[in-house]
Amino acid sequence: MTAHAPATVALLLLAVSAAACNTKHDANYCPDRPHQNCLNDASSDGPKTCTTAQECSAPTSVCDSAGSMTCVECTANEAAACVGQKPACSAEHQCRACVGHLDCSSSACLPDGSCAAETDVAYVAPGGSGSTCTKASPCLTLDKGILTNKPYVKIAAGLVKDNKLTTIDGRAVTILCDPGATLDRDGDGAIIEIRSAGADVRIFDLVVTGATGIAGGDGLDLTPNGGTPKLTLVRTTITANQGTGISATGGSLAVSQSTITGNLGGGLAVSGTTTTFDINATFITYNGLATGAQASQTGGAAITSNTTGSRFEWNTVAFNQSSGLTFRGGVSCNAPLVASAGNLLFHNTEADGVGGTKTDSTTQRNLAGGCQFGNTVSVPLDSTNLGFKAPLVAPFDFHLTATSPASIVDAAGLCTGVDVDRQSRPIGAACDFGADEFKP
Repeated sequence: MTAHAPATVALLLLAVSAAACNTKHDANYCPDRPHQNCLNDASSDGPKTCTTAQECSAPTSVCDSAGSMTCVECTANEAAACVGQKPACSAEHQCRACVGHLDCSSSACLPDGSCAAETDVAYVAPGGSGSTCTKASPCLTLDKGILTNKPYVKIAAGLVKDNKLTTIDGRAVTILCDPGATLDRDGDGAIIEIRSAGADVRIFDLVVTGATGIAGGDGLDLTPNGGTPKLTLVRTTITANQGTGISATGGSLAVSQSTITGNLGGGLAVSGTTTTFDINATFITYNGLATGAQASQTGGAAITSNTTGSRFEWNTVAFNQSSGLTFRGGVSCNAPLVASAGNLLFHNTEADGVGGTKTDSTTQRNLAGGCQFGNTVSVPLDSTNLGFKAPLVAPFDFHLTATSPASIVDAAGLCTGVDVDRQSRPIGAACDFGADEFKP
């Protein structure tokens, strides 16, 4: 019998060991990397272990070498691996949609969850002095940002003020804003006007405030000018304008998850024979005046456009006033083709003819017209406690609370979509009336 040298025996034992580790009966078997089976505690369907990115492949093409030593979609140091509609890296090392502007190197998170390219954005900031509206050198006014003809304008936090009306004429542009971004103007008249064919303006998270002028001191005007302009407002606040908060005399208007409050000329006016609109999940409160030289006709919302497919639904309309001469204090919806269900109308008032306001139980102060009101609820008097969070003391808050009655919470039947806070509806057995879904 031939004796084997010690080195030969060791080689034979190593080969036998490797063969054992390369079988599917081994708990550590990994078919795509059999040469490392003996070195890694990994199952065939578990995370792939690694030491470098070269050992990883899509969709987990990054090695978490500073942590789990596994292949992942991204890490904090390699967030650039996330692109498209999932540009941000989560704490779990997974690519996700951006949820805020800080998730993007361009500081511009788009509504679809992707990040805008910096070269596509005109930047506007208080105190800006730039002429080309770059991120490094932003412009001072929204008007200058619009004139760059870039598809996106980003407004930084703080007050941005122009000395004239900002007109967006026949252009498509999306205006994105940091929290607290506020727009005003010097001089009387509207702050923003959207007009003409080809105009398609989307505004997110902006506060529009301070328009002056008894005639025309509106926050935003949507005017046809021979075309069908489009205006979409999401999470906007239209407040403290001397005229109407939003006036639409033509085109297409969409407002959601927004607040229209404290506008002396009234909250919302929609007119014109072809104007289409979709107003939902919005607080419309404390607009208009019932008496005095500036008494308003509009009240909370005055809608006369009778266009198929338009709707005014799931809004909270409260504590608005009008003179009562033309429109109701709350909602006047004189349009039989318009869907207007699910609204919550509360304590809207009108002039009493002798210098005061009517606060009796007449439901018509809240609601009038021929729209398809469906299950809209009208509560004329504030002697009925609807459990709003802070309806009488500024900053006013018309979210529902645990004290809101069963006639409001889980009482409005079926609905879909989201509420004013982007929470999916319904929460609970059925939908809640108004803009807010109460979340226990």
